[in-house]
Amino acid sequence: MAYQGMNVNGKIWIFVEEGASFKAECDTDQVLHGRFVSPRLANHINLSVVYAKCTRGERLQIWDKMRVISVITEDTPWMIGGDFNTILLPHDRAESETNRQAEMVDFAETIEDCRVLDPGINGSDFTWAKNGLFERLDRVLVNEPWAQNFKVTRVTNLPRVSSDHGPVLVRCLIPSNHSGGRPFRFQNMWVRHEGFADLVREDWIQPTGAEGLLNFQIKLARIKRALKEWNKEVFGNIHENLRDMEEKIAAAQDDFEEKPSPDNRAEVNICIAMYIRLLKMEEDFWRQKATLRWLAEGDKNTKFYQSWVKQKRIRMRIHMIKVEGREVSDVRGD
Repeated sequence: MAYQGMNVNGKIWIFVEEGASFKAECDTDQVLHGRFVSPRLANHINLSVVYAKCTRGERLQIWDKMRVISVITEDTPWMIGGDFNTILLPHDRAESETNRQAEMVDFAETIEDCRVLDPGINGSDFTWAKNGLFERLDRVLVNEPWAQNFKVTRVTNLPRVSSDHGPVLVRCLIPSNHSGGRPFRFQNMWVRHEGFADLVREDWIQPTGAEGLLNFQIKLARIKRALKEWNKEVFGNIHENLRDMEEKIAAAQDDFEEKPSPDNRAEVNICIAMYIRLLKMEEDFWRQKATLRWLAEGDKNTKFYQSWVKQKRIRMRIHMIKVEGREVSDVRGD
C-alpha cells in the first residue's frame, strides 16, 4: 500500500495499492475528494471520503460541498463514503429516543439533490456503538454512472474491534473485457417456438458415454451449444426479424388489394400471425432483460423499460422518512 495524502486537519488519510494513484481535487476539514486511477480500471473514478462534524450546524458545510461535487462528477462514476456522523432513517439507531428529525431531513435532502443512491449493506445494521447506543453513522453512496460502470457494488459493515466505529468494506465487480464471447443465457422467448421442445428432447437423450454428475455436465454443455446455434439460425436478430415481417405484411396487403384472392388473403393472415408471435417473443426478451413485470397491461417495450435494463441495480431514491410512525417529506428548517 502506498500513502497518497491526508486532508487539511489530518483526520482523513488515503492509501492506495502500488500502481494506483489518488489526486486530491477538493480538500476540506470534513471531506477529501479526488480522482482515483488504477491499471485495473479503464477510466478514472471519483472518490470522496467523509469525516463529518458532530453537530448539525457544522455539518451544513459538508452537505453544500456534496452538492458541488455532485455537479462536477455528474457524468462520471462517483462514490462517497465514510463517517457522516448522523443517521438517515429512524431504524438506523437503537436504544435512543433523541429527536434527530431535522438532521435526518438535512441528510435526505442532500442525497436527493446529489442524486446518489445507497447500494445496500451486508453485515451489522449499525456501524457505531457506545454505552448501549447503536447507530449507523457510516455509509457509502454512489451515483448512477457508478452503478452503470460496475456490475455489482457490495458494501459490508465489518465488526467493531478496536474502535467504537466498525470499518465499511466496499467491493466492486468490474465488467470483464475478455474476448471469450458472451455468456450463455436462456431466453424465455425460445419456448414459444414449436421446435424448441423437440430440439431439447432429441439432444438430451443422446448418450454421452459417462455416468453420474459427469454425464449431467456433458449434457448441459452439449445442449447449451445446440441452443446457441439454434438461436442463431432460427431467431437471428429478433428486432430485425420484426422489421422484415412488417415489410412482408405491407407487401402481402398490397398484393391482396391488387388481387383479392383467397390465396392472397391467406398470405396476409399468415404474415400477421407470424408478426404477432415475433412481438410476443420480443416482449419476452425485454421482460427477461429488464427483470420487470411490466407486461400486465400488454404494453410493448418502450424507452422507459430500456432505461431500467441499464439501471436495474439502482435502488429507489428516498423521498420521505418516517419519524415515530409519521411520514415526513419536503420539510425544511428545524
